[in-house]
Amino acid sequence: MEDCCSNVNEIRTESDGICPLCKNKGKKVQLITLKSLLKPSVLESLNAKENHYFCSTKDCEVVYFDTSNKRYHVSDIKVAVYQKDGSASTPICYCFDWTKEKIKQYVETGITSHPVEHIRENIKENRCGCEVNNPQGSCCLGNVTKFINQLT
Repeated sequence: MEDCCSNVNEIRTESDGICPLCKNKGKKVQLITLKSLLKPSVLESLNAKENHYFCSTKDCEVVYFDTSNKRYHVSDIKVAVYQKDGSASTPICYCFDWTKEKIKQYVETGITSHPVEHIRENIKENRCGCEVNNPQGSCCLGNVTKFINQLT
């Protein structure tokens, strides 16, 4: 039976993945990431036949862009984007709610479980859903580790 939501054979593949606003290289993301994280009013304008990219540049308002340079901004996303939001309550790990504040608390007091170990345990049990929860569309462990290293 054919999946009614899939047009995989029609997806365009040409693009260099350069953000049309900041001109930095973006990271290719799966369509499911955008479908999960774009606000409904914006989702209606999504061109599913294009490749999509994530822009991680802090000062750039673009979160996603496609091969036709259509842009999706911070205001178009359902969640705060770690790479672009300085708030302490912003998640770094979207699946298991490790916020900047919670990780900082761990580093300062050691009272909570170790964030990286906690996340790895859940990954091992196949509980993560990075492709639908994390705006970058991939695992957060690199971001979590980098954040911890910045604090220590």
